[in-house]
Amino acid sequence: MSPDAWNKTDSFFLELISSTDPLSKGFKGLEPFLDVIDSLDAGLRPDEMYLLGPRLKYSRPLLRKRFQEARGIDTTTVMLTRSRSPSVILTITGRTSEDVVFCSIELLLEPFSLLRNPRSDGPWTEPFVSLVRTLSSLLPLSHGLGHSRTDFWLSSDSRTKQSFAEPNLQEVFWLNVYGPRLVEEIGRQRVLSTPCAHMEELPHGAVLWLTRPTPLDFASEEARLAQARALVHLRPELSLDSTLTALRQRSLEFTPIPIEFHSDVADILLKEVEFEGVLGGMRKNVQRFNQYRPPPVSEWLPASQAPAPDVDNVKAAVDTYDGLYAEQLIALFHSKVPEVMDGTPEALPRLDWHLWKSRWGKNITHEQRESLVPALGAWLGRCLVDLLGGRWVPRRKLEESAVIVGDRAWLPFLRARHALNGLDAPLDYSCTQLFREAQRLALQQAH
Repeated sequence: MSPDAWNKTDSFFLELISSTDPLSKGFKGLEPFLDVIDSLDAGLRPDEMYLLGPRLKYSRPLLRKRFQEARGIDTTTVMLTRSRSPSVILTITGRTSEDVVFCSIELLLEPFSLLRNPRSDGPWTEPFVSLVRTLSSLLPLSHGLGHSRTDFWLSSDSRTKQSFAEPNLQEVFWLNVYGPRLVEEIGRQRVLSTPCAHMEELPHGAVLWLTRPTPLDFASEEARLAQARALVHLRPELSLDSTLTALRQRSLEFTPIPIEFHSDVADILLKEVEFEGVLGGMRKNVQRFNQYRPPPVSEWLPASQAPAPDVDNVKAAVDTYDGLYAEQLIALFHSKVPEVMDGTPEALPRLDWHLWKSRWGKNITHEQRESLVPALGAWLGRCLVDLLGGRWVPRRKLEESAVIVGDRAWLPFLRARHALNGLDAPLDYSCTQLFREAQRLALQQAH
């Protein structure tokens, strides 16, 4: 797996904080920022806005007209987004209260790997630096940073808990902005002599500096060494070796390791590790899931031993399974798992993962379970019929009802009950595993 595939949920994160709140002046306080946004590089410029309700096409006249929708009791938030690649979210927040006054400007570019795409007018570094430079002329900056958002959240920086908190100088990042108070606290000459790739003084006494020419290699050995050297320069009491060791340890989280999941449930587990991402402990999750083996599928009989139908009307029973129960499953999950409407093999792991992730095996009442078991079992049975050419053998007791595929009778309602009987049951007794075993055996018999 490539580093970008491993770290696919990451984004580039740029945040600037000021101890003033120009948005407290209303729309006229926002307009200078809109001038900057409207002049952004074409690859960063937003075209939609979000205030209250659905996203709207961004235009300054419309934003002026609806600006009141962005205002709360003591906070004003305007979110501008980009509808096409690269994905950009630009959020301007101003707050004036008895406790605090601040303004934050946050830019997210998603995913982080987009920074590797070539631009016709040069590298991605300059637009970010230029944006900071321009905004610093509009309002005094107290601090700011630009970096991998995931690596930032894995750091010990105080701003991970409170964005407007002053940096505690336990971390440095790719792009760093220090306001006049922090600069004077460290010593202006010490700050200006920091070993770095770029250093410049900003208006109002702030300083902007970069540890590396580009944010792309933030977790590389070269970047970690640059970060460690800069931090130790700013805080001479720190040890270069221990600082570098801590950064290298963090870089391991971005280093891919082989994925060796059990093939029948690999799609479920892969969706989980991708959902949690590096920030959610991807490395540990992969190591854990590499060891996981689901229990063998037990919900089957030899076809020759399957009880004959004991219902009064076989067709009516099958129609109930297919037309009532399975449709109930689709109605319940189509918004969260739209693939269930298609009934394709890909829908199975998506549904299993949703049941597992949403704790359906544990956080439901007895009545909900008794309603969901027929729906899930019928939908699984439908997959066996439609995708593998199976044949229903209905029984009065649902859990005895089978689908014959080749020389086996599979028991989808029994599997559904097992899958909804515990926190990890949707994984341990997944629909996906039963279906894939049935598919594998059917193919072997066909050859």
